[in-house]
Amino acid sequence: MRKVFSIFKRDLKRLLRNPVAIIVTLGVCIIPSLYAWFNIEANWDPYKNTSGMAVAVVNEDRGAQVEGMGTVNAGDMIVAELKKNTQLDWTFVDKSEGMEGVREGKYYATFVIPSDFTSSLSDVLQGNVDKGHIAYYVNEKVNAVSPKVTDTGASTLESQINSTFLKTVANVVTDKLKVTASGVLQDGSDASASALSDIQGAQEFLAQLSQEISDASGSVSDARGIVGTTRTTLSDLSTKSASAGQGLSDSLDSLSGVRKKASDLYSQLSSGLTSGTSTLGSLSSQASSDLGTFSGRVSGASGTLDGDIASLKSYLAQTRGYSATLTHVRDSLLTLQLTDAESIQLRDQATSSIGTQITVLGGISQDLEQRLDQLQAMSDAAANDAQDVASLAQGLNGSVSTSIQSLNDVGSELSGSTMPKLSSALDSFSQVGYSLAGTTAGLSPLISQADGTLAQLDAALDKADGALAQTKSVVDQANGTLGDLATDVGAIRGAAAWQQLQSVSDVSTEKVSDFMSSPATLTERDVFSVSNYGSGVTPFYTNLALWVGGFVLVAIYKLEVDDEGVGDFKPWQGYLGRWLLLNALGQVQALICCVGDLALGIQCVSPALFVIAGLVESFVYVNIVYALSIAFKHIGKAIAVVLIIVQIPGSSGTYPIQMMPDFFQALYPWLPFTYGIDAMRETIGGFYDGYYALNILRLLVFVIPALLIGLGARRHLLNINSLFDKRLTQTDLMIGERVGMDEAHFKLTTIVKALMDSKDYKRIFQERTARFELMYPLLVRRGILSLFVVSGILLLMLFLLDAKMTFLVLWIVSLVAICTFLIVVEYFHYRVVEKTSLADMSREELYGMLDESLRGEFFAFAPIEKMVLDYRSEDGAAPSGPLGTLADLRAGRTHLKRTIALRKRARAVGEWHGADRLRRSHGVTRPNGSRPEEDDGKTVPMPRPNDEGDAASGTAGGETQTDDRDERDGE
Repeated sequence: MRKVFSIFKRDLKRLLRNPVAIIVTLGVCIIPSLYAWFNIEANWDPYKNTSGMAVAVVNEDRGAQVEGMGTVNAGDMIVAELKKNTQLDWTFVDKSEGMEGVREGKYYATFVIPSDFTSSLSDVLQGNVDKGHIAYYVNEKVNAVSPKVTDTGASTLESQINSTFLKTVANVVTDKLKVTASGVLQDGSDASASALSDIQGAQEFLAQLSQEISDASGSVSDARGIVGTTRTTLSDLSTKSASAGQGLSDSLDSLSGVRKKASDLYSQLSSGLTSGTSTLGSLSSQASSDLGTFSGRVSGASGTLDGDIASLKSYLAQTRGYSATLTHVRDSLLTLQLTDAESIQLRDQATSSIGTQITVLGGISQDLEQRLDQLQAMSDAAANDAQDVASLAQGLNGSVSTSIQSLNDVGSELSGSTMPKLSSALDSFSQVGYSLAGTTAGLSPLISQADGTLAQLDAALDKADGALAQTKSVVDQANGTLGDLATDVGAIRGAAAWQQLQSVSDVSTEKVSDFMSSPATLTERDVFSVSNYGSGVTPFYTNLALWVGGFVLVAIYKLEVDDEGVGDFKPWQGYLGRWLLLNALGQVQALICCVGDLALGIQCVSPALFVIAGLVESFVYVNIVYALSIAFKHIGKAIAVVLIIVQIPGSSGTYPIQMMPDFFQALYPWLPFTYGIDAMRETIGGFYDGYYALNILRLLVFVIPALLIGLGARRHLLNINSLFDKRLTQTDLMIGERVGMDEAHFKLTTIVKALMDSKDYKRIFQERTARFELMYPLLVRRGILSLFVVSGILLLMLFLLDAKMTFLVLWIVSLVAICTFLIVVEYFHYRVVEKTSLADMSREELYGMLDESLRGEFFAFAPIEKMVLDYRSEDGAAPSGPLGTLADLRAGRTHLKRTIALRKRARAVGEWHGADRLRRSHGVTRPNGSRPEEDDGKTVPMPRPNDEGDAASGTAGGETQTDDRDERDGE
């Protein structure tokens, strides 16, 4: 490793001693960062400046008559709203200018509002749901992004139209609904208030009427009691009359006793009739009095109502007079010409107060009118009820008068006819005895008739009592029904429908229209918020700048290391020495770039980890670019360019990877940009669940294949790199590094074949060379022809078929495959010349090449052990000699006891035996002079030209090698 650091120090001194080199190095470290900084700053907030993008608006709308709205012009409404919008530079022109402007690029887009736009929108009120149309012309040639921006403007315009239309329709509908609901509420409120007032008045009247009916019912019950008493008296009279008749019959002989008894009977009958007449008269008088009292009360109530009505009318007239007087006073005050401010203020206060009083008096007048109507209705109802009671009293008096008249008729009959006849009969008892008995017998029907009359009177009173009870029940039921009705009227105001109607009447037209124009509001809640677009694209442009920085390093600085000032060194030492320099400069690039990003003001939750991520990314990218460039030279640089091209769309730097074609989605997890960008995003937007460390570790994994390519694959590509450098140098236009490339490099098996028998090897090689030289022009022509034909066919399919990405990939793969074929053919042709020189070398030169090749083979199998041994060799711990380090290794590694290359590689073993069989087939002896069949089980030393070579041979090939070719043939 000392040699590695020596190379690194030597390179630093070279840079620091040369001012121009220092300036160039500073430029190399800073310039790649400019790529990131300028792009981040340019993309900081690109949509903030869309107000400068000119968009033309052509309004040809003629408007239309809309029911409930009058004349409406939706086009003018849209223009008015767009003038308030600063999202774009809205320019209002006529159609010809708008169309010409969008064609020539003056306007990015043009919107044309047709002449029937309003009418097409208003047709929805007649059931026609055809949509209105606005023509949208966009010039997509002007800029790739401008159509997307103008599309946003179109969406804004469409949203504005929809919002305005919905808002207008909602305003109209809500206004009509409010008017209807308010009218219904007002009518319902007035009707319910009037109904409640009428119901309350009727309830009071019915309660009073019910009480009067109860009193009348009591009077009728008393009358029925009197009639019952009279009937009892008549019953007694009938019994006594029968007894008298019987006594008259029995006492015909006792004339004087009979006369006396007849006189008594007459007196009793007269008294009974008089008592019955008096009782009926009293009953009639009582009933008439009670009904008259009831009728009088009803009439009195009616009179009171009429008086109240008259009073209210008087009050109403007075109120109206007061209102007129106050109105006249207010008008007089208003006509006064006052100049004093205080007087004017007093006048205004007076007129305001008078106006308030006028309003109050107007309300009182309206209320008095309503009360008058209610009292008049109650007065009419009371008059009707009084008439009904009067009719009832008249009927009752008629029935009682009839009964009294019947009793009077009986009394008259007794006094005028019966008793004279009885006296005459007594005088002539003998003649009229039987007539008197008949008369006595005829008295009983008269009494029965009187009793029947009283029974009829009792029935009439009973009916009157039932009628009164039924009337009271009806009145009470009506009163209860009115109470329920009042409750129902009150419940109407508290009903849900009434409340909903109230809410409809109170609804805000503006709020409803705002809701209809935007019924839903989207609330955005950022999980890992990024303050601006520039911060969002920082990871992508920073990674891109660091990759470009690594590419600039391999383009500016030499990759091959010279030995000036450091002496001899191993290839891996030269690789790591220049690797340290490039990585050091890469870290400076990363530090400058990341600190510059932070200085721009990007959002960053952890600046330290952001810088660390940049340092790791630069380390990985420089390793990849350096390994590809030094191992594959110009091809490697081309591969590095291809990698960055693929990583731009394939690493989700700007667009989500799911938006990319399947080809890039498949590449996504295999690209280093993927993890570098994600790591930086963690430091900008916020950390989650160890993703930062995971992405850093995944990114570092790419260093392993880079080191394998740079340290391992490079030695196998020296010849093809030499070919490219020589061919490019021959153009005198392209640059090629020739350091270490002038010397030809051969595989171990090729050197061994040349050592076994150079003459046979040369003959066989010449035969193969002759065949290849004959085929070489044909292979080149076919390759070039395939390059044009195959790629042309695939390119044609790319334009004709839909599978664009598939044929694009096939086209690229075909180009790479055909170019690889041509390179291989040219490489074989180039190697033919070099191998010809190998056949002409002496054995000493071949042995020297063999020693060098063995060291290379050892490094390929165990690079770490080889580095350790080389380090010990530099300290003098290993024996000197071309293969001394191999002796140390053989002592520590039993699996390298035999020949390193011949025993470790099956291919080399097979070629060794092929050459051995070739010698035996020609009868050629081995270098020690023995025949093959004589060597079984014996030692076969590696031939060397001298003792030192023999010693080296033993070191390289082993002191004793058993010829176990039969065993190896089996392998």
